Amino acid sequence: MRKLAIALAVVLLLTVTAAAGTVTVVDQANRTVTITPPVTRIASVYGIATYYVYALGAGNRLVLANFVGVKTPSKLPATLTRIDPNLKKKIYFGIPNVEEIAARSPDVVLANPGKNPGLDKLLDELGIPTVEYIPETPARLKQAMFITGKLLGGAAEARAHAFAADYDRITTAVATATAGKPPVSVYFCGTDKLRVASGDMYQTDMITLAGGKSVSAGLHGYWNNVSLEQVLSWNPDVIVIAPYGPVTPHDILTDPDWAAITAVRTGRVYKMPQVIAPWDTPVPDSLLGIMWIAAVLHPNAVPLNLAQEIKSFYSTYYGCTLTDAEVARLLPR
Repeated sequence: MRKLAIALAVVLLLTVTAAAGTVTVVDQANRTVTITPPVTRIASVYGIATYYVYALGAGNRLVLANFVGVKTPSKLPATLTRIDPNLKKKIYFGIPNVEEIAARSPDVVLANPGKNPGLDKLLDELGIPTVEYIPETPARLKQAMFITGKLLGGAAEARAHAFAADYDRITTAVATATAGKPPVSVYFCGTDKLRVASGDMYQTDMITLAGGKSVSAGLHGYWNNVSLEQVLSWNPDVIVIAPYGPVTPHDILTDPDWAAITAVRTGRVYKMPQVIAPWDTPVPDSLLGIMWIAAVLHPNAVPLNLAQEIKSFYSTYYGCTLTDAEVARLLPR
């Protein structure tokens, strides 16, 4: 019954109809948005949504794009230029204003109500539709892909459903393999050693799906600043660092103030990888992040070949071929 209820909820939330040459969707802010296809010019001011477009094979339709954690040209992953030779013409650092968005003549703008408050109303006045994304759970990530697939149409819609099937296949395999094992306590930090993911964030769901338990699951909101005393009290078994930001395992492993923590004493401190998108965010690449975390928490327990899954994922969803050496650098060690 629960699966049926979830399926019905997705159908109701999508509420996608095609009539009189238009497509209507209910976005993740519960706004009804009507768009006239084809959608050939997309402005993504929400870095997470940018990767949905690429993963659905429509990166060539982006005319303006933000990227997660990319605030300057020096932070640009080389793999992004491999999948999009025209990247420099569309990438935007910071938050573009309405005039800059309108100058690109987009058919639709992809945004987030928290990061881009009020933008939808300003663009509505110019006749530019905005689709809002709030994808901070696994179910809403898949829903976000479905919505984007409907906006793009054709092969993109089929690919969105293929992604959902891949996501379910991998998370089911991980859950089955880790069922019955004591959950491993995990401290997940971001751009600072004492900045942690809250229980409202997607990272906490990823840890749970991988057979772990986030020590900061009781916190709310977005990233939270905590004290060293709190970390010592939590005493996590494993520490995972987000792929963006300057923090490294070496920083934590060599800090005498952290030496008493179980994860440090046992050397179980890791930094998550990033190839195109950060693996810890609610982007398609996060299905690899779930496998990666599971491999860190429960070595050799999950019957999936992470290296093969990485190669297949980037080839299928980004048209990017990784070498064996590149893949090897992504595996937990």
